[in-house]
Amino acid sequence: MKKKLLTLAVAAALPMATQAANAEVTIYGKIHASIDYQNADQDSRDATGSNGSLWAVQSRASRLGFKGSEDLGNGLKLIWKLESGINVTNGNATKMTGGSGTLSARNRYIGLAGNWGTFLYGIHDTPAKMSTGKLDIFVDTIADYNLQGTGLGTGGLVDIRADNAIAYVSPSFSGLTLAAAVVPDGNYKVEGQKYVGDFAGAYSLAAMYSNGGLFIAGAYESLDNLVEGTAGGKSPDAAHWRIGAGYDFNNFHIGGVYQDADGALAGFTDTNGNFIDYKTYTINGSYTFGNNVVKAMWLRTDWDKNIPVYKDNKPWKSDDKTDTWAIGLDHNFSKRSKVYVIYAASDMALNGSNFNMAGAAARKQDTFSLGMVHNF
Repeated sequence: MKKKLLTLAVAAALPMATQAANAEVTIYGKIHASIDYQNADQDSRDATGSNGSLWAVQSRASRLGFKGSEDLGNGLKLIWKLESGINVTNGNATKMTGGSGTLSARNRYIGLAGNWGTFLYGIHDTPAKMSTGKLDIFVDTIADYNLQGTGLGTGGLVDIRADNAIAYVSPSFSGLTLAAAVVPDGNYKVEGQKYVGDFAGAYSLAAMYSNGGLFIAGAYESLDNLVEGTAGGKSPDAAHWRIGAGYDFNNFHIGGVYQDADGALAGFTDTNGNFIDYKTYTINGSYTFGNNVVKAMWLRTDWDKNIPVYKDNKPWKSDDKTDTWAIGLDHNFSKRSKVYVIYAASDMALNGSNFNMAGAAARKQDTFSLGMVHNF
């Protein structure tokens, strides 16, 4: 009887072993946290702005993921990914401005890949975000060039990870890669808070070219139906386009990105309640020596109209320009682990800052950040 049961168990396990041989599953992740000293000019009219400086420990895009593929034959693969952001410094979102609790969704999708390209759907970075990602040399740190959200961040670039995305990425054509995505808006309330069913309620297009040390990218993105309706019951214009370029030579890197965006993406309005459009341009550079990388970044946002800005320890005033700059040093212990220091200053709330912007006035901030990163 025992032999018969053993035979049945082995027979049942054989198909599973064969399937496992045809499928690949990888467990991966990143732990990234920083210790930040932040100092901000405060608006005296704002009761929430009593702290001129503070210390903070921040989790910065730490994550745990599972990804895999299965060979379907004839060069076709099924691909998938399940990735979650993990807050490694604070499990209570109510205690941290901008916190997202212990667990949050990152890229999660299923799709097919072949010599014709990659098709996927689920939660994914839009092509516009993908297009210049390699030009964000301070990615996930206090000096990340991203817009942090409505009225927050450096006034910088708009990087979206879209829910319900349907995306295609082409193979490389002599260095040229094309990407496109649509986001059906059946899951978003627009036009008087009603659900509508356009297939391309939002869409994103990008082209990226790489040849040797040269990298060039361009993208256009319309996010109208991902933005909640405003007065009048209509979704505001929420589109942006960007171009970026970078060049690596010997141990040097230099890069830059320009973006033109509708004001609904930043959240500042004029006295009539109309969103203020803006343009952002940033340049950065780095030099690698041994296990170290020294880098610097400057970013300016030109607003089409003045916005309220509080800086230089003076009462808030209006200004049509806000600037951010940062310098940093990375030391790589290995290919997987590093430590870094960053000093950053901005006329806007820095990325991941614990200073809010209640009172709708941008505050000048400067921060010293010490961080460690481990990839596994």
